[in-house]
Amino acid sequence: MDTVRKLKGKSVSPGIAAAVCFIYNPGNHIVPQRAIAEKEREREVRRLQRAIQSTRKQLKAIAANLKDAMGDDSALIIATQSQLLEEGNLVAEIEKSIRTENINAEWALNRVEEKYTGIFSAIEDPTFRERANDISDLLKRLLRNLSRNRDEAAPILENVILVARDIPPSEAAHLMSRGNLRGLVLSEGGETSHTVILARTLEIPAVVNVEDAHAWIRSGDTLIVDGLSGEVLINPDPRTRQAYNIKREKYASYLERSRQVLTQPDCTLDGREFTLSANIELPMEVDLLQAYGSVGIGLFRTEFLLTDPGLAHSEEEQFQIYRNLARRVYPRPLILRSFDVGRDKQYGTFSQHPEPNPALGTMAVRLFLKNPDIFRTQLKAALRANESGNLRILFPMVTEIEEVHSIRRIVDECRRELSLEGKDNLRHTPLGIMIEIPGAVHLIPHLNSAVDFLSVGTNDLIQYLLAVDRNNPAVSHLYNPFHPSVIRALLQIAASAAAIDKEVNVCGELAGQGFTALMLLGMGYTHLSMNPVSIIEIKRLFTHVHYKFLRRVVRKLSDFASHADAEEYFIEAMVGKYPDLFTQQSLF
Repeated sequence: MDTVRKLKGKSVSPGIAAAVCFIYNPGNHIVPQRAIAEKEREREVRRLQRAIQSTRKQLKAIAANLKDAMGDDSALIIATQSQLLEEGNLVAEIEKSIRTENINAEWALNRVEEKYTGIFSAIEDPTFRERANDISDLLKRLLRNLSRNRDEAAPILENVILVARDIPPSEAAHLMSRGNLRGLVLSEGGETSHTVILARTLEIPAVVNVEDAHAWIRSGDTLIVDGLSGEVLINPDPRTRQAYNIKREKYASYLERSRQVLTQPDCTLDGREFTLSANIELPMEVDLLQAYGSVGIGLFRTEFLLTDPGLAHSEEEQFQIYRNLARRVYPRPLILRSFDVGRDKQYGTFSQHPEPNPALGTMAVRLFLKNPDIFRTQLKAALRANESGNLRILFPMVTEIEEVHSIRRIVDECRRELSLEGKDNLRHTPLGIMIEIPGAVHLIPHLNSAVDFLSVGTNDLIQYLLAVDRNNPAVSHLYNPFHPSVIRALLQIAASAAAIDKEVNVCGELAGQGFTALMLLGMGYTHLSMNPVSIIEIKRLFTHVHYKFLRRVVRKLSDFASHADAEEYFIEAMVGKYPDLFTQQSLF
């Protein structure tokens, strides 16, 4: 078994798949570059318009296939590209290049793509950077249609594991909606890309960032994709295949047992109730929640609406999206986070002048209050969408109470504007703030009448507390949730929220990781929101422990000066008390 070649990547969609490999590599289209005479300009524009019509038809067909396979919300991935065509900002820029620079449509299109690729490649945030794929994907499809190469890049595949550098969102939707892919291996890509979200939603095992994939894998090879460990095995021998068949059966059995947990009450062995919710980025991900029982959405990241580098979607379009999501998860809550932009997320209308230190500059709520127009559109859409009464609005990166008062004033103004428009039958919509800047921790005792709920963003809170970029390999080892300052800050937040009787939710990555989730529960956090695929495992853990025992263990964590000592103590205490609870995890 040890002689089998294994490639390592990052698991982004769990499961194990074994099948023949197909290398997907449509290649780059050669872009003809040609200067044109003034009299040819309108002919080139007409060529572009014909290509746009063909592209619209193709996107419509892909969206229909997605709806059949995954439901209405899944088609929003393609709707984003359709929106770019319909609103015309991108098209107008291409036409302008044709008319003002006297160049052919292909060349104009390529120049626009290079422009936006450059803009997005400079963005550090991976979620935003990967949105460049939507624009690039659309422009490449337009380019193929200009060359009358209709849709030849997407083959019909049967029961294969797809290997690619990356797959544009529309191609991924076309391939995956047919239900014939067994697994996915990408040498590039990230866990927030539309392609990966599609794979998770369709429960296709996927591994990304497999650097040596194209050096070692050939079409026709037999592959095993281990979406649990992040490994890809090439041409495994019979003994290895048998071992992975057993592992796959064990995982299926584990998953079945774990899903039985979903029928149990949401409470610990000694009766402490808890609530687990999902973090989602795209409305289509709500389909995933059906597999995890009746859970709400504890964090809906709305930045996907900013894919158009011009304006965000209209109030009416946002209203339809938010209302549909709220209805889908009713009576559980939908917590909608206002646009979290700025810092490393310079995007479209929100692009700012370069700042000396963007991480400490104009961002999120600061940008909201400085340039509120698009935020007001979002607020009005959200207030209208709360027809079922379960929608809440969450504001990120709050620093001071004056910001909270200003936010509430703008929300009240939006309500009055809606009333003047005849939309005055609005439900009460709770407003909350994220606690992710250390200074905001000390504001909580003063927020009794200012907010309705709180949400802790542990990712940024820890980064700001420890001055550590967790995505920087040179310092990421310093990012540790068991650091004394992190433990004390989390304990203080929980105690302060309880003192003013406010619900507090945790939506950072700690909520979806076994030992840190247990630590949070022991601190008194009973509302946790996480990646949907983590919900089953966290509920399994929570329903097999005693809350009072967790409380006793966690109280001692603040006594340690070393994060290593605190972590060791907590893990030893948990494993010592519940040894069988954690042996199941070691199987995978």
